[in-house]
Amino acid sequence: MSSGQWEVVGKNKKSQNGKVKTIKEDEKKPTRNGPKPEDVAPPTKSYYAGMEIDDPKANGKKASKNKKKAEPPKPKPPKTIEGAFEAIDATELANIITTNKIRFSNAPLVWLKEVANFLNSKTQIEVEDPTFSTQDPLYPLSVLPAEIKSSLETVLSDAGKANAQLFFDVTLTALANDMSRGQLVNGHRLLLQMLALEYPEFCVASLQKSASLRNSYQNRPPIGLSLLWAFGQGGFSDFSVGLKAWQELFLPIIELKNYSKYVVGYLSQLLDRHAKMDATVSQEQLLAMFDMVNSKKGLSKDMSSDLMKQLSKYKDIYFNKSGAKLQVTFNQIIKKLPNQYLSGSNLDPYNRVLVESLVDCLQRDDSCNATWRQLFHRCPKQSATLLDYIDSNWAQISPKLKQKSLKMSVTQYKEISVETLKGKKKDETVVKTNKICQDILDRMTSTRRFPWLWASFILLLGIAGLIAYDVSTVNGNFPKSATGRLLNDLGILEQSQRAWQKSLSASARGYLWLETNTPIYYAQAAEIAKPYGQLSRDAFTVGLKKAGILYGNIKDYVVEKTPVVVATIEHYVPGLVDSVVGYTTMGYEVVKKYSVEYYQFTSEYLKTKVFVGEWAPEVLQNKTQSALNVTRFHVSSYFYWLRTQVDVYSAIP
Repeated sequence: MSSGQWEVVGKNKKSQNGKVKTIKEDEKKPTRNGPKPEDVAPPTKSYYAGMEIDDPKANGKKASKNKKKAEPPKPKPPKTIEGAFEAIDATELANIITTNKIRFSNAPLVWLKEVANFLNSKTQIEVEDPTFSTQDPLYPLSVLPAEIKSSLETVLSDAGKANAQLFFDVTLTALANDMSRGQLVNGHRLLLQMLALEYPEFCVASLQKSASLRNSYQNRPPIGLSLLWAFGQGGFSDFSVGLKAWQELFLPIIELKNYSKYVVGYLSQLLDRHAKMDATVSQEQLLAMFDMVNSKKGLSKDMSSDLMKQLSKYKDIYFNKSGAKLQVTFNQIIKKLPNQYLSGSNLDPYNRVLVESLVDCLQRDDSCNATWRQLFHRCPKQSATLLDYIDSNWAQISPKLKQKSLKMSVTQYKEISVETLKGKKKDETVVKTNKICQDILDRMTSTRRFPWLWASFILLLGIAGLIAYDVSTVNGNFPKSATGRLLNDLGILEQSQRAWQKSLSASARGYLWLETNTPIYYAQAAEIAKPYGQLSRDAFTVGLKKAGILYGNIKDYVVEKTPVVVATIEHYVPGLVDSVVGYTTMGYEVVKKYSVEYYQFTSEYLKTKVFVGEWAPEVLQNKTQSALNVTRFHVSSYFYWLRTQVDVYSAIP
């Protein structure tokens, strides 16, 4: 350092003879500023694995452009679930399933979880509507490619039903947890849907646990709706499962604003899908549904109206498969109506469905009229509501009901109303229902009665017309007619002619008078005789009712005692009943056989021996038609002539 030169510190390079090699001047230049750029810069070309690679920095823009051209274009991510399904490699899925089956041969749940993770990773699509309300009810399974669907069905089947059910419960929880963490769960949705459609009972196997899971997330609508969607998938395969899920898991939260639309919409889908299939509803389910729907009062007007429409569909399914024994159903439903008279706008949608159900009972089981009459004293105002509905919708309802039974019921109810009106306090309901009953009876009472008076008068005119026709055949010369010759032989021809002219004149004027005044007097006579006719009809109705009760009692007695009698006979004379039944059956078969044979023989004989030639059916038909045409022509001519004669003779003083 004393010489002002930099010295190299370290080992000196020695020559072969051990002397120190001196450093040249150019090697002693200071290195205070570090090495030169060219000393540390990488070469323009390098070699890697035997391949020559251009350096981007050295080649500049040209190298950058060449590298961009060499990269393949990146595929665009799918924007829909359908596109994501189409992009899944079926071979890759099959390899994952096979690998996991080999590695975890005794752990089917691991296979299924790996499949769920794979599907979630391949379907990273944001779902705005977790219930897919605008899609097919079986969406997204309905758009899944067949090859992928087959692989998933195989792995679910290989896992076994017990493991599949456990996986279903686990996946429900995973669906909620992953959504709460902001993850996409389309794979979970797909597998839950497949399991629910294959094993519908999974959806209602753990109702308490499902309800608890729903309650935990009901304040987060996307998660809550996703859970409801999963619970309801089994209903599209099994109506009873869907109905139970709706009643236990959907209906309790129908009053929540974010859920009411989907709850009602799911019930509509369920009923529409199964209405034309083998869906059945028991009486207990119907009554329970009425009670559950009536307990939900917090719905908006539109939602309440839609729910009542679904309730009407539900009761139609019950009545379409209920059979003909509906007395108990009628008894239970009429008691659900409020104990007050409802009419017109006072009949809300729920009570309207109840009244429609009562009409369905009366239509399908006529014995419900007897049950209804027994309830008049206990349910008078409910019965008044039903009568008012029948009267207000008479054109639609009357063809469905048996007029005779309905008339009996209305008549009896009117009698009860009249008894109530006799009291000091006249209830307005009783007054109104009495008018309704009378209106219904007037509708059912036929206004076309046989006109006996007119018939008698026309008969007399007919006789007179025949005599007049007899006279006209001899050009009006009465003495030469058959009637005139008869009277001449009797010695009363002259008196008969005068009487004949007088009778024709009086009859013609009387006919014209009656034609004008009879309707007036007939109406007055009908009004006077109406109470007596009503009394007669009531007496006949009561007698008929008593006879029907007597017949029913005798029938029930015979039905009740027949087994006892048969058992007694069998006890004392074993085999007698069977023998009688056997001989009776044999005799019936013999009679049936020979009756058929004789019928065929007789029919063939008549066809080949009797109804031939002039007696052939075609000839007889033509002759009959000709006779009818001639008769019709003569009758028309006669009545025209008779009316002309009436006008002529009415002018004679």
